[in-house]
Amino acid sequence: MGTTTEKKEQEQSKRGRGGGSIYKQKYRTADGELRESRFWAIKYYKHGMPFRENSHSQKWVVAERLLRKRLGEIGAGVFVSPAAERLRYKDLRVALFADYRANGRKSLLKHADGTEYICGVSALDEFFAGSRVVEITTPRIREFIAQRQRRDLPNATINRSLALLRRMFRLALQDGSLRVVPHFPMLKENNVRKGFVVHDQYTLLRDALPDYLKPVLAMGYFTGMREGEILPLRLDQLSIRDSQVLLDPGATKNDQPRIVPLTGELRAILEMQLDRHQHECPHCRFLFFYRGRKIGVFRRAWRNTCVRVGLGRYICEHCGNPTVGTKQCAACSKLGKQNKRRYEGLLFHDLRRTGVRNLVRAGVPERVAMDVSGHKTRAVFDRYNIVNERDLRDAAEKLSRYLSAEFGHSSGIGSILKGKPESGREPNSFSGKEKDWLGDLDSNQDSQIQSLESYQLDDLPAENTELTSCHGI
Repeated sequence: MGTTTEKKEQEQSKRGRGGGSIYKQKYRTADGELRESRFWAIKYYKHGMPFRENSHSQKWVVAERLLRKRLGEIGAGVFVSPAAERLRYKDLRVALFADYRANGRKSLLKHADGTEYICGVSALDEFFAGSRVVEITTPRIREFIAQRQRRDLPNATINRSLALLRRMFRLALQDGSLRVVPHFPMLKENNVRKGFVVHDQYTLLRDALPDYLKPVLAMGYFTGMREGEILPLRLDQLSIRDSQVLLDPGATKNDQPRIVPLTGELRAILEMQLDRHQHECPHCRFLFFYRGRKIGVFRRAWRNTCVRVGLGRYICEHCGNPTVGTKQCAACSKLGKQNKRRYEGLLFHDLRRTGVRNLVRAGVPERVAMDVSGHKTRAVFDRYNIVNERDLRDAAEKLSRYLSAEFGHSSGIGSILKGKPESGREPNSFSGKEKDWLGDLDSNQDSQIQSLESYQLDDLPAENTELTSCHGI
């Protein structure tokens, strides 16, 4: 055996530089005796970094074949280190949670039982559980995307999960556990949500929500503060005398301090909340509380209330049909299927969009509105300044008044469109030679006046149907 080993070592010494080596590892037993391993091991380099790997074979040819394979992978640029081959998805997941914990990320949340979770990771757990990292390739990621799309999930939700998975890979790359990160095909998304709360919906929710959530609703509606900024508010951050709430550095999403003014109904609600706090739990340091403790996640209470008042609904994930109220799908329940439903409807974050929109519509300068809402960039602020049907109607009325003032009054069109005769002319005489009041206008002005007529010809007599049809009404 020793002769064979010496012979192999002589053959190994003939290898050129960068050709790697094949050897048998030596170890000491418990009594201090130096022994040689039964298996051949290989050693090779990539960019000056050594890699050692056990062939798990007593045959030198097997080790030689493995060494040539690894050198070929390095030359082709597809090499994956042995440590990376042993790495699994659960190891990446542990590193992600450790990174969020070390950096104090606000998106690291806790369930009622104390277990930590990050929104979007559960979908990854379901699909990639038990997978090795080398198996999570771009085609595999596309399979994950297709599975989520079959469940009718929006692209933005899928992208949030993909971003978390990409973060896992980058952390492993920084730690040296990986050498290559796969391509992540992110989906196109429309990041402008159109959900907001009108005042009638606010009063409907205020009456239907549990008592401990009513002041939370008012705080979100009148200030546009985030849920994560409202729930941790302490008593010492509220100043009724100065009518303001002071958000400490680090308490906001962007870690910047902010002052939120309080006026009108909100100030009165918070005064009542202070009285309630004094009588029910004077030792609790949080402004909003439930049973003497800080309010935790109230997603279920919010969704169930919205469903009851008609501002949301539950969809069965098995059959895709909406369920009756807050109950589970009766058809799928009879088949013994698990109760899996997704919520569609009003979100608490829609209150933030509402607060931003109300500030702008109240005439507050946008720079000041950004300071109140806590937006650092104009691009993000513009996503929250939502236009609704009322805004569009206001725009149409402003356009109508402008065209009427610019063209209609100077041409006598204002009195004609109101159904009043001018200069002895009937209001319905808009055809033939009687339309010579347009003669001095160019074609562009003519089309503008026709657009104005299309807005206001509803009051014209029924015999003018031929005219209205030519205007596209």
